[in-house]
Amino acid sequence: MATAYYIRSRGKRLGPLTIEKLHSMAKRGRFGRHFEVSTDGKRWSSADDYPELFPSGGGGGGNDDFDDVADDEYDPDALDLDAPLVDDASARRRPRSRAGGARSSGAAGGVRRRPSSAPDGDEAPSVRRRRPGERDGGGGGDREARGGRTERSRADESGRVSRRPFREPDVPPAKSGPAPKKKPAKKQRSVFEEASDTAPKKKKKRKGLLGFLFGGSSSEVEDQPHLRKLIHIHNTLRNLGFSLDKLILVGSGGERISVGEHADSGDGPHMLGLLTLVGFQSRTTDMHFEPAEDHIDVRMRIDGTLVHLVKIPKDAAKRLYGIVKVLCETKMGATQEVLEGNYSTVAPNRRSDYRVSFTPSVHGQKLAIRVLDAESAPQTLRQLGAPTKFVKIIDSVMQQNAGMVLMCGPTGSGKTTTLYSMLRSIDFKSRNVMTLEDPVEYQIDGITQMNIDAEHGRGFAEMLPALLRQDPDVLLIGEIRDGISAKIAMQATMTGHLVLSTVHAPDTLATLHRLLDLNADPNMVASALNLIMSQRLLRTLCTECRQRRRPDADDKRRLGGAIRDAIYEPGGCKKCLGTGYSGRRAIFELLDVKKQVGDAIHGGPTIVDLRKAVHGKDFQTLRQNGYTLVAQGATTFDEVDRVIGVE
Repeated sequence: MATAYYIRSRGKRLGPLTIEKLHSMAKRGRFGRHFEVSTDGKRWSSADDYPELFPSGGGGGGNDDFDDVADDEYDPDALDLDAPLVDDASARRRPRSRAGGARSSGAAGGVRRRPSSAPDGDEAPSVRRRRPGERDGGGGGDREARGGRTERSRADESGRVSRRPFREPDVPPAKSGPAPKKKPAKKQRSVFEEASDTAPKKKKKRKGLLGFLFGGSSSEVEDQPHLRKLIHIHNTLRNLGFSLDKLILVGSGGERISVGEHADSGDGPHMLGLLTLVGFQSRTTDMHFEPAEDHIDVRMRIDGTLVHLVKIPKDAAKRLYGIVKVLCETKMGATQEVLEGNYSTVAPNRRSDYRVSFTPSVHGQKLAIRVLDAESAPQTLRQLGAPTKFVKIIDSVMQQNAGMVLMCGPTGSGKTTTLYSMLRSIDFKSRNVMTLEDPVEYQIDGITQMNIDAEHGRGFAEMLPALLRQDPDVLLIGEIRDGISAKIAMQATMTGHLVLSTVHAPDTLATLHRLLDLNADPNMVASALNLIMSQRLLRTLCTECRQRRRPDADDKRRLGGAIRDAIYEPGGCKKCLGTGYSGRRAIFELLDVKKQVGDAIHGGPTIVDLRKAVHGKDFQTLRQNGYTLVAQGATTFDEVDRVIGVE
């Protein structure tokens, strides 16, 4: 069986191709030695390692015909498939010697005229007529002596030869005319620039090289602007290591739908698959489908901020909503009800879960999908960006048999991710780890996880005592919401359990005051609590487009001892989707309760009293941690103020 080859240049790839096709492309300059070659599409090597792909004496230079155009954006009308496959430099010939006369090339039996380089009124140089019976290239020695050119000598510097045989003209060349006007360069479009809503022109049937590589007919994608835009965005963002045909949708009942079977169809699985891949590439946490009068606006929450993606027509949105409802096993025709469900996706070495919510609105159903992608979530505290000093303190508490660690912060600040990172540092084989959550977000092998179901009488207050009868060593409680759950959690700590939980409070000192406000016994709080950690997520600057500037007087006042010669501001490029930011990083505030405020708790202190207690005890606030990242060039003052609040 003949070997199939794949070739790529600057991220664009073609294949599979036969060796004969590559020989033909090399002769025409469409494939050169600066390309990369693979036989399986995975492992790539330099084209120099495959000398058999280049015919002797040909190829190697090459003009990357598909270098500046995406694989799915070839326009057969933009190329002259009948023209010689040479670049502009090879088309411009040097002036011939006086004995050689003017140059011209023509097809057999025809004449091709060329403007004369002689000034007006002067006679054109004499041209020798071909002798009867003389072949093209014949009498080479005699012609070379007179300054003539054979077909071989007309090869350009890259080794390419014109396909048309060399023939001498029978008539004098015409007078020179005005130089042809150059077409203006096409302006580069932004990744999220809105695609044209008008119907595209009907494209001609592909032929020649494009027809051989990509088929003769256009797909459904070319007739739908929203699909073309999604594919363009997908091709622009970072490579995932797998393509659309490797993605499988898994319903809540276990049914599996292969997206590859619906590729280029424009139906529900194809659109959902494209949106899923774009979500992976941009580290999306939520997808919003917001109905308008005649379309659906799709926005994605990227690095904590909603970014507009594309507009989908209502008929296409119905197909998308239909496949989501099939996967979630909800009612298909219930457009005026609140519906909830879940589904999953499976790709090579990657599995993600999704929580779905349908809500009726004025113009139709609004769909919100929460993306629970463990691949994009940090797995350890160091990956979260926690300072080394904090990591050592937390790890020492995680090795204890009893204690209590609380996380605080608003919704979406990464509290659950940080608690899971703490759990992963525990030896599951020697300790019984159990969680009680509402709901379970990430599944971890080796621990027992349970969902809260308050509608059926299984709330926190009812399930916590049941959990304690399961002989746990470590407990993760989703949230302490009232005095009852706080009391049970602290009692579990006092009886020899390590308890981790969350509290909705702005910072560590406010969390301590919140527990006392829930009528928790101050003595029990001081004895049970070990650590309180507050957390926020800051967007980090895109290193490709960030802009350097000198700090002013106010910047220097904020930075204090961490002053630098320069700080950075956001720019905007394709890599960061025009936002100026790429990725997020956590900032922390850690309170060691026993060492820093243990004595101050017993008297029922106020927030002011607690702040005085930690003053001068190596306590770093969230804002101070954020300003440290500004000094390092990782983020901006505006981002710190947006997340924490203005001073």
